[in-house]
Amino acid sequence: MMDEATKQAFKGRFVMLTVMLNIVILCFAMAAFVLLRFAPEGTPGLVIGVILLAIGAAFSVSFWKRYTLTKAWLHEQP
Repeated sequence: MMDEATKQAFKGRFVMLTVMLNIVILCFAMAAFVLLRFAPEGTPGLVIGVILLAIGAAFSVSFWKRYTLTKAWLHEQP
C-alpha cells in the first residue's frame, strides 16, 4: 500500500499524463479535419494542418518519455 505522499505524487503524474494524452489526441484529430477540409482550398489550411501534426508529434514523444518514467517509478513503489 502506498503512503499518502506517494499517492499524491502518483495523482499529479497521472493528471499530467492524462492532459498530455488529451492534447495529443486533440491535435491529431484537428490536424486530420483541417487537412481534409481546408488544405485542398489553399496553403493556409495545409500550413495549419502540418503545424498541428508537428505539435501532436512533439507531445507524443514527450508523453511517451513521461509515461515510461512514471511506469518505472510506479514499479519501484512498495
